[in-house]
Order: sequence, then C-alpha cells, then structure tokens
Amino acid sequence: MKQSLYSCPNCSNMELTYDGVKKYYCTACGWEFYQNTAAAVAGIFEYKDKILAVERNRDPGKGLFDFPGGFVDPFETAENALRREIKEELHVDLDQLEYLCTSPNLYTFKGIEYSTCDIFYLAHLDAEITKLDKSEIASIHWLEKSDLMPERFAFRSMQEAIKIYTSHKL
Repeated sequence: MKQSLYSCPNCSNMELTYDGVKKYYCTACGWEFYQNTAAAVAGIFEYKDKILAVERNRDPGKGLFDFPGGFVDPFETAENALRREIKEELHVDLDQLEYLCTSPNLYTFKGIEYSTCDIFYLAHLDAEITKLDKSEIASIHWLEKSDLMPERFAFRSMQEAIKIYTSHKL
C-alpha cells in the first residue's frame, strides 16, 4: 500500500518508517501504528429476476456501477452495517440477508489508500426502489443477470463478487 503518514503524530519526527504494507514506526520515540484492513459491506439485491446496480455519485469510481453498501462502524456487525447503509442510501428496511463472499479491495479516498475486506450479501427486495440518497447515488439500474459486466463496476472486489454470484445463480 502507498504510504500515507510521513511524520510521527506523537513526537513530530520526520523520519517515520513504513514497511510498505501496514506498519509505521518512529525511530525517535518508538511509536507504532498498524494501518489494518477496514471492513466494508455491499448487497446484491434481486427484484423480479433483475439485479440492482447503482451509479456512484462521488469518487472513488464516480460514474461507475456499484452495489449499495459502505463501511462497518466500530462495534457494529456486518449485517447491521448493511442494513444501516441501505436504509440511509435507498430508504429500504432489510430483513433476510444471505452471505455470498468476501474479497480484498483497495479504496483510495482523499489521497489515502485503505485496504478493505469487502463482505457481500444477497437479499431479495419486495418492491422497487423509489427513493435514494442523491449525494451518494447518481442513478439506479435494474440489470439482467446476464448483463452484469464486472468491468463496469468501480471496485475489483465487486468484480470478483459478480463472478462468484453469476457462477452460482445463472
């Protein structure tokens, strides 16, 4: 991963060392920091034999397809994180979730590269989406399963999830 810290937040030493993966170490005061992987969730939602894809309204990946979801907050389960994110973004309450897979990802936000472990779930919707959070989602698209083209999705983890999903569902 790309280095994102250059001075020690403890003593301001400018000779912070980075192992190139996740560990920062200050040779002056001994401060250590591990930039561990963050958990994120996304849902593949089915409605009447179609799959929901949303167009991202912000970077990274603005204009590309995405599956709705977001980061897991501290002390929150992955399932509850997905329910919260879907309520915020699509104004839908989710009941049943079915685990699909996990996939590693790199997420660059405001110049900082984050390693994430993206957790994917399947869910069936009872109705079409009628409201959405325009600050995050530009538009919604209902795709045929055969039209899920991985290269149209913003993140490598989603591209992998599509391959797993279509291998089990088509």
